[in-house]
Order: sequence, then C-alpha cells, then structure tokens
Amino acid sequence: MNPLLVCSKSTRKFLPGYDRVRIVTSAPTKDILSEVGTEEDVIAIGGGAVIDTAKIISKNPLRICYPTTAAGSSATSWSVYWDGTQKCSLKRMIPKEVMLQGMFVDDLPNEVVRDTTYDVVSHCLDSMSSVKATDESIGYCKEALDILRNKKSNFDLIHAGHIAGQAIEIAGTNLLHSLSYPLTGHYGISHGKALGYLLPKLSKFMGYDVDDIIGDFEIELKFDKEFVIEETFKYEKIYEFNREINMEILYEEL
Repeated sequence: MNPLLVCSKSTRKFLPGYDRVRIVTSAPTKDILSEVGTEEDVIAIGGGAVIDTAKIISKNPLRICYPTTAAGSSATSWSVYWDGTQKCSLKRMIPKEVMLQGMFVDDLPNEVVRDTTYDVVSHCLDSMSSVKATDESIGYCKEALDILRNKKSNFDLIHAGHIAGQAIEIAGTNLLHSLSYPLTGHYGISHGKALGYLLPKLSKFMGYDVDDIIGDFEIELKFDKEFVIEETFKYEKIYEFNREINMEILYEEL
C-alpha cells in the first residue's frame, strides 16, 4: 500500500520521498467529515491542523506522526474541526508511532514558538484544573511544565507538547480552551494568540503562576466581552473546570 503523506507547505521538504501528498493549509472544516477513514495508510508531519486532518481521513492509527508544534494532537484520540464558528471534536485514534525530530523544528518562526508555547501551557493548566484529572494526568502536566521551564531547544518544546497531549487525552481541557474558541471562531484570532491573551488574565485565578514560562506581557485584543463569554458557555467542557464558574466571574477576570 502506497502511504499518503499529510503535511503543511513548510514541512513537505522534510519527507520528500512520497508521491502521494496532501498539503494542509488550515484547520479542517465539517466538509472533511465526508472523508472520515478513507485512507488506509497515512503518515503526518506538521502541527495540530495537519495531524488532526490526518487522523480524520485515516482508517487506521497513523503509521507515523512527526509533530512540529506543541499542539498535543500526536498524543490524543481526538481531532478538531470547525463547523462555521463552532469548534467540534471527532473521536479518532492515537497515532501508532510518534517521532520527535529536532531537525524538523530547529528553525520554527518566533511567532510559532510563542503561540505553541501558549497552547501547551494552556493544556497543562486546563488539565490540572479538570474534574477528570488523575494522578497520571497531573504528573504529565508537571513534567511538561518542568521541561518548558528548563527548555534548551525547540525539541524540548515539542516534547513538552506531546507529554501535555497525554494529559488532555485523560482529563481534557476546560476553561482556557472554551474561552479561546469564540475568539477564534468569531474574530479570526489564532488559537495560540487567543490563549496567549487569556493566560496572563486567568492563570493565577486558576491557581498557577506560569509567568516564568510565558512572560509577564499582555496581548491586546478587541472583542465584545459579553458576547464571547456567552459563547463560551455553549461549550460543555467549561463545566469540567474544578471550581465554580459563571459569566459574572469570567467578566470580572477578563
């Protein structure tokens, strides 16, 4: 069977030996549901959108997955797609083999490094704050955050992202991610940037100090706060946050 390589424009160069190639340029939409499980043998190299797409169209667990961001999709059995402004999740399969390669991530743009760092930190904080958290998932989060605090290379960042992905496979996400979806779906703000806006405002409210990882600067965004909070509570996962949460509390914190 001739495998299909799913990649981005920038990661295609790392695996040139494939004649069947699918280039992913954005997060999958609901149109991809017509392709669920249509490919027998799939290999993926790229960030979350690439790996999510590959998992959706693959009939079997991805033969090999090479993550190039810290999105965590390489460690989960879920794929994200968008139905208009609504973020949706589809149950798929954890990749069979995950390979982290430093040479694939040495030259990541600074913006990608920044945004994917926000993502992995948010995965950890959401997972540790989940009603579904276990000793195992909390252990993964602490390990990932420790790697970030002692990071020497982009490889360490991607490694931390994969470990945090193992945590969200167990405990999922809640507060930070639920708030980020309306910012992305309705305002076109990238997932990482949305989380970068939310982290300084909510991390200490959640009981964690991660300023040593993300810095103490704040991203400025313009949006209708009441509308975003109303949309946030349409995502059931926000109710998996392990503390009382309501619209008034969120409005005050934001």
